[in-house]
Amino acid sequence: VKKLLEENDKKADFQIGEDDHYLTVSTREFFYTYDKLAGAFSEMVFQNQNLLERPMEYNIWRAPTDNDRNIKNEWFRAQYDRTVTRAYDTQIQVKENQVQISTVLSVSAIFTQRILDIQTVWAIKADGTVDVTMEVKRNTDFPMLPRFGLRLFFPKNMDQVEYTGLGPMESYMDKKRASFHGRFNCGVKELHEDYIRPQENGSHYDCDYVTVKKKLPQNGESSRDVFLTAVSEKSFSFNASVYTEEELTQKAHNYELEESGYTVLCVDYRQNGIGSNSCGPELLKKYRLDESAFTFSVRLKPELI
Repeated sequence: VKKLLEENDKKADFQIGEDDHYLTVSTREFFYTYDKLAGAFSEMVFQNQNLLERPMEYNIWRAPTDNDRNIKNEWFRAQYDRTVTRAYDTQIQVKENQVQISTVLSVSAIFTQRILDIQTVWAIKADGTVDVTMEVKRNTDFPMLPRFGLRLFFPKNMDQVEYTGLGPMESYMDKKRASFHGRFNCGVKELHEDYIRPQENGSHYDCDYVTVKKKLPQNGESSRDVFLTAVSEKSFSFNASVYTEEELTQKAHNYELEESGYTVLCVDYRQNGIGSNSCGPELLKKYRLDESAFTFSVRLKPELI
């Protein structure tokens, strides 16, 4: 983790392009497209290989669990499942070894006031590494958040994960005693917990890093594939799945689920706790995602195997 977080002072000749909608930043190593209206990357190509099948997103939604049967009504009323991101101002600064993009944005639903105000700073390094820091302010008139983080859509064949954190069983901030700290490798499909009624599942709490990659050849042939690692100085949670949160929300039975065609990675500052007052007391304060303000920083580091 320390190695992944070390600064890279390698110089680069950045090529910058801009129109009313997009910023492009490129070198010989990568070509990234930044959506100025959404405040996130819509395209990331590294070593001529595509990393994003869909634009990345700011994400606050999770498919309600059985325990969320009461709080989910508040979440639906707040339209947490139908949020949009609006960016109001984007500034770019080019330095010797990085390009810094700063955006002021909000997360809201179409018919409600702002849920979150966010100041995001993306620092693109010469080797293609992207550091992002999000300063988040929450409108406390709204209920506690289901989660907060970034959602990335990788090609389906990037179907292997490696992580250090609580595993191998799913783990949450208040549901983790069946797990232990370690370094784990598995397929994305193995992370899915097959509940009869589809719902949030398969998260891993207290992680230092997670890497998403393709399965290595078994016949001894060399591979030149790209993988991406999310790493942070402060521990975080992640989900990796073949299903979207929308699919898990909409379907009533597990046999109805349809794969998305992507590897969907959620890199979360945190999720709301799993315990609730579905048949008991309300979720304890220490397990709620209801801070009025918080900061989330993470590094996205692509590399070539």
